[in-house]
Amino acid sequence: MMNLNFSILDEPINLSNLTTLVVEDVRVFANLVREIYNFDNAEDLKIYDDKFKSLKAAEVLTITDVLGFDVNSRSVLKQIYGDLEIQLNEKPEVKSMIDKMTATLAELVGYELLDHELDLEQDEITVQELFQALGIKIETTSDTIFEKIFEILQIFKYLSKKQLLIFVNVSSYLTMAELESIKEFSDLQNLTILLLEPRKITGFPQYVLDCDYFLYMENMV
Repeated sequence: MMNLNFSILDEPINLSNLTTLVVEDVRVFANLVREIYNFDNAEDLKIYDDKFKSLKAAEVLTITDVLGFDVNSRSVLKQIYGDLEIQLNEKPEVKSMIDKMTATLAELVGYELLDHELDLEQDEITVQELFQALGIKIETTSDTIFEKIFEILQIFKYLSKKQLLIFVNVSSYLTMAELESIKEFSDLQNLTILLLEPRKITGFPQYVLDCDYFLYMENMV
């Protein structure tokens, strides 16, 4: 369980699985988004666990542009390459074969370096560098914003350092059925997701901070 608090709130908001926070005042909404982006230097925003340990910026993934988000970013691929390396280490025969082929390739390239006019040298290639050279990446097949969000959710599961996923202003692009699917997925996978919205979502569970700075719950069971 995580908690979110900022200066206007009288008490923190519990973040459990999928939580929706609607901030109707434009200035407050804009300030909150700015604080999230500058999380390490945030003055008004606090996100912490039940032991009052504050989250770090590296533990929060914030997305304002769903379509523009690169699912094959360096941090994502680094985690995937690490998982693949562990998987290979569990298959000694395959790992040994790859090591031999890599050594042979390095030896052949080494001969070519000797024939070059410049004094060139090479480093030993690591398994993860081999994955990168082979162009291993996540296959993206999303055609809609909803499908892209699900791709992001799948990736978020494997980012062990990330504890909180924040989507800013995405409900406008989603149907109620799609929102319910995202909620169901976050519940099943035990993900902690925050939807930060500037307008209320009709019929959906949400916290609402109105223009009078009064916080109330709507459609919460």
